[in-house]
Amino acid sequence: MGEIQFLPRQKIQLRRFTGVLNSTPLEVLIGVKTMASQEVLMGMKTTASQEMAHQQQQVKKDIDELIPSYLQGYRDHFEKGKSEHFPPFRTYDHAIELQPDFTPQNCKLYPLSPVEQIEQDKFLEENLQKGYIQKSKSPMASPFFFVAKKEKGALRPTQNY
Repeated sequence: MGEIQFLPRQKIQLRRFTGVLNSTPLEVLIGVKTMASQEVLMGMKTTASQEMAHQQQQVKKDIDELIPSYLQGYRDHFEKGKSEHFPPFRTYDHAIELQPDFTPQNCKLYPLSPVEQIEQDKFLEENLQKGYIQKSKSPMASPFFFVAKKEKGALRPTQNY
């Protein structure tokens, strides 16, 4: 937190703030309800690109704006609720049957940390519930590991086929 000194040597603490300052009331920035007895002067400078970036962040596009016109007929495929499961099984669905004389190959696996193991279990449970994956009968598996995301502590599951 930063500090600003006022003339009568009063110190107040400012909470961390991200945004365009000239569009935010000082009462919100400083957290003081009544400021009538004091005059607050803040020097600040923003560039046109900073203000444009701030305005762009505020605009939330509707799903119809995001989907190209030639795909509007498939709008329900882009909605989050609809994408929670795969379509029902059909007659042309298939399974890969292994040869009777097949022997699984021994290969190196990626060791997972306890945190990664918990994330893997969550990933598998969530995707089993959605129907994106199903329990396998295969004696082989694809190696599974994680790549760190930009968000602190977030992990992205990755399979090495």
